[in-house]
Amino acid sequence: MTVRPTMNPHTKPEHKAAAAPMPTVLAIFLAASLASTLGLVLFLSVQPLGAQYNLYYLLWKTGLRPYESQVALAGLFHDRAFRESLTGLSRAEFEKRFPSTFYQVNHQPPVAKAGEIFFISDFESSVSETGGFTKCWVVMFKDDALVEFYFSKG
Repeated sequence: MTVRPTMNPHTKPEHKAAAAPMPTVLAIFLAASLASTLGLVLFLSVQPLGAQYNLYYLLWKTGLRPYESQVALAGLFHDRAFRESLTGLSRAEFEKRFPSTFYQVNHQPPVAKAGEIFFISDFESSVSETGGFTKCWVVMFKDDALVEFYFSKG
């Protein structure tokens, strides 16, 4: 009878440290991902409406939440890059993005050039005959394309 090394009753079996099973590593990774995601959502949800990182603003900006002027216009103060990304939108696209928020200016300001149309977020200022704007958002279109989107301080 031949005795194999594993069958020798006088030798101790060698124990190797077993690597963590893959499901355990995957479970730890998923738990860490879930915890960080929940932390991020909690952080975003407690931001004030005027913050660029407000959860409602970010969801509206990506198209996952309907438009609310209080959320969108407040968030735009700090999000210049997004305002600049709107340059080139047609009036129809802009009005779809900002429904019932902007009013066409009845009396164009003295600096207006041919083909420029101004819209502002304050109706009272839109009918002003002085040509100046109060504190409001101003949008300028030229040849049906958005050219400028800024906040006027009066």
